[in-house]
Formats: sequence, structure tokens, C-alpha cells
Amino acid sequence: MVVRAVTMLETDNLLVREYFKKMIGDEGVRIMENIPGGEITDEEIAKRSDTKLTAVRKVLYVLYEGRIAEYRTERDDNTGWITYWWSFNHDNIRRMMEDEADVTLKGLREQLEYEQNGEFYRCHCQSVLFEVAAEREFWCEECESTFEYFDNGSLVTEIEKQIKELEKWKQNLKRK
Repeated sequence: MVVRAVTMLETDNLLVREYFKKMIGDEGVRIMENIPGGEITDEEIAKRSDTKLTAVRKVLYVLYEGRIAEYRTERDDNTGWITYWWSFNHDNIRRMMEDEADVTLKGLREQLEYEQNGEFYRCHCQSVLFEVAAEREFWCEECESTFEYFDNGSLVTEIEKQIKELEKWKQNLKRK
């Protein structure tokens, strides 16, 4: 998910990029790529990312609602103008990403158990358990074809690989 505001969180990692992409979209990720560490104003972010100030503010407010971005205000005594200084809470980013990883892991483990414990049959449009295929006399009325045995071993292997990668990523996240 590369987001310079979170460089300490493996920004090359697909999970990190996807996390932010889901939260703030492609444009938001592009804006985030232009944010250095420390405090910065929304105007400076807009200049660095060559983006409209309204788009930058929209991204910042989404991150603020997620408790990832924080701000402090500073008033100019001469003009009365208020400047917002933005920074990013890396601990909250870590916690939220861990929570999301836990939810993803739970889903993957449930899917793995389902795939490991079932015998699957497939037609041209769907994959079903043996019991469903037998009830339908191994005939799919939707695509008008027969259900054939389907070896899901490669799918099981892929799910196991995803689980291991996510668990490893989570361990690395905790060490940082």
C-alpha cells in the first residue's frame, strides 16, 4: 500500500498500499507519497503533490477520522489567519493495520478450513460441494453443463501461502 508518511511501515508492501488505497483512494495515496515526516501544512502538501488544496484536505480529514492524521493550529497574531500543522500517528497506523490483518487472517483461515474439508465439483459457472452436486444430479441448470470433480489443492496451497505471508508481515510490523 509508496506512502512516504509511513516509511517505517514497509511502504513497498502490498498490504500497506492496499490499506491506504482502500481508505483514501489512488489520488490519496499519490498525495501521501509527497508528505515527509514531521509536521507539514495542507498548503505545502498541495504544492508538493501538485494537487488541489480541497483534494488534500479531503484526504487529511479521512485520515484524521481514522485517527491516523493529527493536527495542531497556529494563529497569526497580525492577520488572524489560522494555519493547520498536520502530522501522522504511526502507532495508530500500526494498530489499525494489525486489526485489519487480524480480520483478513480470520477470513483466510475460515476459507482454508472450508477448502480443506470439502469435496468440490465444478461446472462452467460455479463450484459447489459434493452434496450440492449430488442433489442436482451433477447437472447445472444455470449453464446447462455437468459438474465434474475439482481438485482444489492449488487453491489450498495459495491460501496457506497468503496466511504465512500475512503472519510474517504482522510479526515484522510488531518489531518496528
